[in-house]
Amino acid sequence: MPEHTVWRFARADLQRTPSVESGWTVEQEELDRAKACGLIYSAGRRLQVPQNTAATACVFLQRFFMRHTLQEFHHYDVAATCLFVACKAEESVRRLEAFVPVIAHCASKGRRRAAVGSAEYTKWRAVILRTEVAVLQALCFDVVVDQPHARLAEVAAAEGLCRRAAQLAWGFVGDCLRLPLAVVFPARVVACAAIVVAARVAGGEPRDGWLERAGVARTDVAEAVQWLLEFYVREAHARMGGGASGSTGSEQGGAGSEQGGAPAEHGAAVGELPAAA
Repeated sequence: MPEHTVWRFARADLQRTPSVESGWTVEQEELDRAKACGLIYSAGRRLQVPQNTAATACVFLQRFFMRHTLQEFHHYDVAATCLFVACKAEESVRRLEAFVPVIAHCASKGRRRAAVGSAEYTKWRAVILRTEVAVLQALCFDVVVDQPHARLAEVAAAEGLCRRAAQLAWGFVGDCLRLPLAVVFPARVVACAAIVVAARVAGGEPRDGWLERAGVARTDVAEAVQWLLEFYVREAHARMGGGASGSTGSEQGGAGSEQGGAPAEHGAAVGELPAAA
């Protein structure tokens, strides 16, 4: 599937996103986006949506924050809304009555309930419906996403990637989507970067020349790999209290306020690699 170039940015563009220009650091914005995707994955698992739905939601979120600020829109509000929109786009619709309680539970790490008709439910419902308009406008109503997981399955099958490496790569793609890789690189580059990282862990990298056969540039894949590995280091540092997890005020405002980041686990993407790989 050809990708729309309007959604392809240079990495340098991340140095001057709307959020950075409003006071966030590049690292703070990256962590806030990653936490938002963590919420998408957590809620997606509870809602039992297909993996491609959660992945699409993460891409929507990364695109959205190339046009809007974290100061204007709380990252949890946008995460919830992107998942809601992705459920429609990927034909895995969930009714608000089922969707909102799960979002409230995951955003609060289980501390809050949002029974239908409650104040918490009403707040989240209003936020999602209001933010849905902003998300669709920011996306220019373009809800077609080339899935890195689909490209991974293609490359893994074509190159005979061992099952352990393929399964690890499947999870690493999920982690890649927590970063803005999907707005910098084509889906096939993201998939190949995940394969490289998985091969370092499990061994079993495809045969020589596989990147050329996959039709990707080695320099792009190397940059994506380095980006992911550096993020793991920064995230671990932040979790240990050695760095800021978000901009000042990033946990304030919006229905998702007062909660910390949703758990973001390796292999967080919903679903597993098809057995054929």
